[in-house]
Amino acid sequence: MSGIDYLNSLDKFGVKPGLERIELLLEVLDNPQDDLNIIHIGGSNGKGSTSAILTSIYNSGDYRVGSYNSPHIVKFNERIRINEVDILDEDLDRLVKEIKPAIDEVANELDHPSFFEVVTALALLYFREKKVDLVVLEVGLGGRFDATNVGSSLVSVITNVSLEHTEYLGDTLEKIAWEKGGIIKAGQKVITASKEDRVIKKLEDIALEKRAKLENINNRFKWESLGSNLLYQCFNMRSDKVDYGDLKLPLIGPHQLYNTATALAVVEELSSEFPIAKKSIKEGIERTKWPGRLEVISTEPKIIIDGAHNKAGADSLKNFLEGLNYNKLVLVLAILGDKDIEGIYSKLVPLAYEVILTENNNKRAENINCLKSKLCNYNKEVKTIKSLDEALDYAQKRVEDKDVILVSGSLYTVSEARGILLKQDQA
Repeated sequence: MSGIDYLNSLDKFGVKPGLERIELLLEVLDNPQDDLNIIHIGGSNGKGSTSAILTSIYNSGDYRVGSYNSPHIVKFNERIRINEVDILDEDLDRLVKEIKPAIDEVANELDHPSFFEVVTALALLYFREKKVDLVVLEVGLGGRFDATNVGSSLVSVITNVSLEHTEYLGDTLEKIAWEKGGIIKAGQKVITASKEDRVIKKLEDIALEKRAKLENINNRFKWESLGSNLLYQCFNMRSDKVDYGDLKLPLIGPHQLYNTATALAVVEELSSEFPIAKKSIKEGIERTKWPGRLEVISTEPKIIIDGAHNKAGADSLKNFLEGLNYNKLVLVLAILGDKDIEGIYSKLVPLAYEVILTENNNKRAENINCLKSKLCNYNKEVKTIKSLDEALDYAQKRVEDKDVILVSGSLYTVSEARGILLKQDQA
């Protein structure tokens, strides 16, 4: 069994809140996290894009940067990268063999570690082994009990907070903010892009309790859009410390400007220990890659994929679409059953000419008939096609030159759709 096959087999152990297993696992592995300079990034939306922008900036500044993200879009190896190069299969195989005794020890003493706990430990071990300068560590779920919430960090980032994973994190913004604020460490700087008063108040309370300093980028950064197309957007940006001038970002959507400002706030915070020239910052922003997030995967026909998986993400996607010039929108949706389906519908369905409901391969995918039953209040033409491959084929037959196909509802949907569409393009 390959290392990836073994790791995927751990999915059967499910989601397990709590830090006791990951802490023991890392202790047996001699606590690799203690030898790393970690930038810890959480939030409901934007944490992946912020991580990608930060990673690209520091790569351009000749730092050796490890990045840990989830889920993957194309292949598992994307989750663990150094200088934007995926971990090799042979390194995964070797590290899995190395940590199996530690996994067994934790399983015997406490309980079997989950998939995410094991992958997190493996990533930290790999980054220590490769002696990276920085680690950009993305939270998986929540924050307080997430497997990434171990050891110390140079700075914590909470991009924003919206209703998501309510069965794990709570059913109010305040409860979810408290869970996500659990990554805040004593005495450190915390950066957020949140504009929600209830969220900010909760984060302020946590920061006060831990004697941490909370900084909101909305109070320090200003920017102005200079135009955009389907490949990139141009804008100028400045903080109360630095005027970055005109920037070019190959990630589209107004929300990405908040993510850029958040990344730059981190760069400014760490400028003494990890200095970087303005030229390298500009180059890093311009070279940023982050597939599956408002990505134009085809121009003939025009197909956009975006992993909007909650109401806030769908709202950002809606804002982008409302500024886009097109005739008809054909919407292909596959959503996980534990997501805010109505929240996603309320933002995206009214924009669509036709809705195609389908399913991804994730075991949590909502049944298309259940998805259809929740569309009864919308006066839209609806088609149900269980196979995502067939749904994409059908959608491409339904559009003309000035129409747009949007594939959304989940990063798992986007991951599968991206693979299917790229294979079509190569055929």
